[in-house]
Amino acid sequence: MTVRKFKPPNRLSKMIKERGGLLAQDAIAAAEAGVESLREASLAALDETLAEIETRFGKGAENRESESFEALYVLASRIIDVSAFVAGTGLDRAAMSLCGLADNCAEAGAWRWDAVDVHLNALKLLRSVGASLPTAQRDSMLQGLYKVSHFRPEEA
Repeated sequence: MTVRKFKPPNRLSKMIKERGGLLAQDAIAAAEAGVESLREASLAALDETLAEIETRFGKGAENRESESFEALYVLASRIIDVSAFVAGTGLDRAAMSLCGLADNCAEAGAWRWDAVDVHLNALKLLRSVGASLPTAQRDSMLQGLYKVSHFRPEEA
């Protein structure tokens, strides 16, 4: 019995060997321009989400007791989604901490409104001046939020 080896053509290998296409620096510039085109809409979505969180879960919200844990989690995750446009502010980490808080409240079956209020105040502060805060202060605030969101009163 004779064995015949067959090697199908590799299209990717062929394309790499061909001349043409984009230079890496041109592809990067095009990608950055594409992402930049999303900046305005993303910042608007960020501000709308912060306003909605404040309206539904803030201290003055009329029916905040009846809101679901999942709703807060979803809103906080929206902040994470668009936080690339406000890099260096800590908003992404504060929103992740708020997601953790919503999870912990859901597990306990009870709201910890003091912790929610602290997170909302921190989110507003980070949105307005987060980028200008010294790194040590911003990190200290974020570490405090993490401790607040992971605090379990029943274990204290």
